[in-house]
Amino acid sequence: MNDPMHGVFRGFDIAASGLRAELQRSEIVAANLGNMHRTGNAEHEPYRRKVVVFEEMLEQAQGGEAGVDEVAKLASGVQLARVAEDQTPFPVFYQPGHPDADASGKVLGSNVDLFQELVDMQVIERSFDANLTALRTYRSMLQNTITNMSR
Repeated sequence: MNDPMHGVFRGFDIAASGLRAELQRSEIVAANLGNMHRTGNAEHEPYRRKVVVFEEMLEQAQGGEAGVDEVAKLASGVQLARVAEDQTPFPVFYQPGHPDADASGKVLGSNVDLFQELVDMQVIERSFDANLTALRTYRSMLQNTITNMSR
């Protein structure tokens, strides 16, 4: 016999995984902003911008009709797959006397772009809003279902 409550709260799990993923992404953006002024030279690199890569979480589920066993993949949200380094070249600027300046006075700057990070923060904020809206909508749907069942 199938469990009638199986999967009822899946919507909450999916939205919560989106919130967790965006929280991790915001931590990476904060680290980028905090390290954007770290410089380097030929002997040691400056801070390299980090970016996140998400992947969809899939769950195996049994499905089918009349005894036909089909295995389907159900969406279960997203998760952080890895944190990668942005391979954009480092900017070079001339500043003799800087502690990281080479013999010709050149310093490597970080490849973090302030405006890109601010755009990323706006995208994170909108993703948070979308996931919270999904949570509220799903909660409302469940409340309406329970209310209609009790009539």
